[in-house]
Amino acid sequence: MKIIHQDRKEGKIKFRVETPDDLWHLEKILEKGDLVTSRTLRKKAIKRGKEILEGERKPMTLTINLEDVERQAGILRLRGKIVSGPEDIKLSSYHTLNIEPWSVLTIKKEQGWKQYQLERIKRAMVKQPLLFICILDREQADFAVLKESGVEMKGSVSAKKVKGREDRSDYYRDILSVLEKQKGCQAMVIAGPGFEKENLLEFIDKANPKLAGKLALEYASSTGKTGIQEVIKRSANKILKETRVAKETGLVERLLVEIGKDGKAVYGDKETKSAARMGAVETLLVSEEKVKGFEGLMDQVEKMRGSIVIISSEHESGEKFLGLGGVAGFLRFRTELSKYHFTSI
Repeated sequence: MKIIHQDRKEGKIKFRVETPDDLWHLEKILEKGDLVTSRTLRKKAIKRGKEILEGERKPMTLTINLEDVERQAGILRLRGKIVSGPEDIKLSSYHTLNIEPWSVLTIKKEQGWKQYQLERIKRAMVKQPLLFICILDREQADFAVLKESGVEMKGSVSAKKVKGREDRSDYYRDILSVLEKQKGCQAMVIAGPGFEKENLLEFIDKANPKLAGKLALEYASSTGKTGIQEVIKRSANKILKETRVAKETGLVERLLVEIGKDGKAVYGDKETKSAARMGAVETLLVSEEKVKGFEGLMDQVEKMRGSIVIISSEHESGEKFLGLGGVAGFLRFRTELSKYHFTSI
């Protein structure tokens, strides 16, 4: 999510939606009575004598007084009465704005923005890099970061040619130095033609085994920007999905361990909600299929400065978590609710 313009005095903020996650954040800050302005398609009224006909759907900018918000796959549907638009548009008639990634909209709150809404916007604007890519051959290594907003090139390292010498450790050491400085990426990949990527990984495994364990190897037929685009097209989704699965699996397994030893964790609708009311939930886990039913609980945990992790059920641990009820929490402190017997499913 990106703020294009902000007028706090008027209570207006103009946004550009960049990712599907931004739609979820927008849904949480929108309220009935907000004035929402965006480009849309609508049929214009055509007057022929005393008869009024509907014309073709044409692009225009409309402002609606928001009454209803509905989130569907990849789209946020905002419905309300039109309060502003072209002269030939009937005011007070209903219209639905379809907001999706790369839509631009302005939200005006007559009573001003609440602090927790502004905090949510700040969090939505901070996006960690998704994937760091090192693509190399024997002569040069190029680096790039894949962000939700696109690809950003991050420079290169060249092999130093020393006459009569085949030792490539200086080249690998320079690459390693770049990789070690990368923080916050969800995944890292080394790619390129030939066997240079394997040679580099062998070097890193000896110099920094912990980092080597985080690296994935991928083939690319060329280097530079072309090779980077090839890696993204072929492998990025797979690598990021595997990274997400690993993270979610670790959380579910940790949850089962905590429950098994009567530790600082709860699961189930009643128990988790009770712990949240006490302010005990530090991290809330919610199955993707259950998000709609636990939005109030998610809001409550966030207001108590807790964090939320959405767990997909498209992997074994995610299915197991859904079988537990699809909602659970890691606790700041133990409660009587966390002291129950756990039966494995």
